[in-house]
Amino acid sequence: METTVPGTLVWGHAALAVCAALYLAWWWTFFNPAMPKATGALYAVGVGFILGAVAFGIAAVVLLAMGLGALAGAPQVGSAAPGWAFAVGGVLAYALLAFVTVRFFQRPVTTELLLFVLWAALEFAVANALLGAGALPVGAFWVLAAVIVLVTAANLVCYVLYFRLGPLASFVDGAAPLAVVGVLAAVLAAIIARL
Repeated sequence: METTVPGTLVWGHAALAVCAALYLAWWWTFFNPAMPKATGALYAVGVGFILGAVAFGIAAVVLLAMGLGALAGAPQVGSAAPGWAFAVGGVLAYALLAFVTVRFFQRPVTTELLLFVLWAALEFAVANALLGAGALPVGAFWVLAAVIVLVTAANLVCYVLYFRLGPLASFVDGAAPLAVVGVLAAVLAAIIARL
């Protein structure tokens, strides 16, 4: 019996792509060293961008959680880890990375660390649930897992380097993870829609 992939996983990834785009627009508005400081209407638009990013980010998490819940109730045909393992793993990874980046790289902890660890934990949980439901072949699961690890490692490098770079380089460094995660979310929405 083939499991139907919940549409909430598609819409959750689409919301995540919009979240990243709005976050990038906010980043561009407030942190671009080539632009004057945002004031007046531009400031208001920039605030709208970040509020939209927060709204779409929350929607993405809710939709992905709904999709994970639906798949958890589906017959399990593949070997998958229990869903709670990704929540616990995410908390442990965040604590470890916060400690390592502060202790060894003198990098103050900012929201971005939480965001990309949460992103990685959610994507691992989605890939795992799709594998368990038989919607994702084992080979595709490992490819997706490798992509998640690579993107997370790149995000961590950007995170550590951010305060060590000049204005333009730090602006690009801060934007790159957002762009990559946004594009990957859009690609995953399209792939999952075809499963």
